[in-house]
Amino acid sequence: MDKDTRILIVGAGCFGTSTAYHLSRRGYTSIRVLDPYAPPSCEAASTDISKIIRSDYNEPLYARLGIESIEAWRSWSLFRGLYHVPGWILSAANLSRPFVEGSIETCKKLGVQGLEKLTPDQIRSRFSVVTGKLDGWNINVWNPTAGWAAAGTAIERMAGAAQEKGVKYISGKTKGNVQELILDDITGECKGVVTADGTRHEADVVILAAGAWTPSLLDVKGQLTAKGHSVAHIQLTPSETKHYASMPIMDNLELGYFFPPQEDGIFKMAHSQFITNVQTIKSGITTSVPHTFVQAPTDGLPLEIEAQMRRNLRRVLPELADRPFCYTRLCWDADTADRHFLVTPHPTHNRLFLATGGSAHGFKFLPVVGKYVADLLEGTLDPEIVSQWQWRAGQQSTAKNLAHLDPEMELSDLTGWKGRQIRERSHASKL
Repeated sequence: MDKDTRILIVGAGCFGTSTAYHLSRRGYTSIRVLDPYAPPSCEAASTDISKIIRSDYNEPLYARLGIESIEAWRSWSLFRGLYHVPGWILSAANLSRPFVEGSIETCKKLGVQGLEKLTPDQIRSRFSVVTGKLDGWNINVWNPTAGWAAAGTAIERMAGAAQEKGVKYISGKTKGNVQELILDDITGECKGVVTADGTRHEADVVILAAGAWTPSLLDVKGQLTAKGHSVAHIQLTPSETKHYASMPIMDNLELGYFFPPQEDGIFKMAHSQFITNVQTIKSGITTSVPHTFVQAPTDGLPLEIEAQMRRNLRRVLPELADRPFCYTRLCWDADTADRHFLVTPHPTHNRLFLATGGSAHGFKFLPVVGKYVADLLEGTLDPEIVSQWQWRAGQQSTAKNLAHLDPEMELSDLTGWKGRQIRERSHASKL
């Protein structure tokens, strides 16, 4: 691929920004990134106050990539001050036990040090801030090498570094908002995209890295499902922040995950059962479509989800379980059935590539995933990785050793979320 190849990247999240960064480092001189929002894109799954950085996988590919990424988080000046290592406890109740058990074996084979199985009593003994019964925490592994990164700031820095190398970011709800691909009527070749303002952006190579929005732009034959992950914050007092500072990250793959508080006292938690929003869009494709609180700021978490999140928190830190949420979000990602990424050329639309399928675990690879996308474009990607990330429409996943095997919930079946912010503000004003 010539260095002056016109490269167009749709999406400024983890996959898109990392790809732009690595391509610019390789000397490519004509790179544009389109997104409705300037980096860090507020709709991207990767834009958050924190994301877990770990190597715990039962699949060796991602364990190796996790180890490689951790080294980058630790050593790159680009991420200085953004990476924190309190360690974490990976847990499961029932469905995800094979994933946890496989992760232990894989990490040990790759030389990860310090892994320990802990009982609930041992967790409470080691981490006195954990006061809950930990019912449902049926297998628990302590990994001292895991941590978290300030995700949104990391994306912003990497995008800035790409821009310094000449990458052009085009943002705005009309200028950066891609509406459709330009496909040749005869050959099917992808020649570019059209944005909401009607501009045709032509390119030699188009990389679709639109995350949860990908299935709305291209028929991916059921390989990707947009899923919303429920996130909530609780504001702690300064004394509480100090008290919980010694807490590890705690992640039960079926009962939610919990971060130690940040310096500003924000305690973050998330739910492990995901939401879909199935619709038939104007192209005729029936797919799950993201419904975010950015596009619908009057909406809020479904009542059933919040109730379950509080029950999960009560298992770990019961004294916080009834505290008000100061912020909530539905964080949308594109999930594959087998949790492998979809980083591949399109089988029929020449010049079109996909770099997506984060499947709720992609962000940790921000420092390196773009390197592998660049390798794919240049034809040098390891064949083993090519086979795992390839276009695989029609393949059925029957694996029982995956994370997050709980069935999804459909947004339309849940209650209380529509207009929730208006109702609750109105109620508060009357008190």
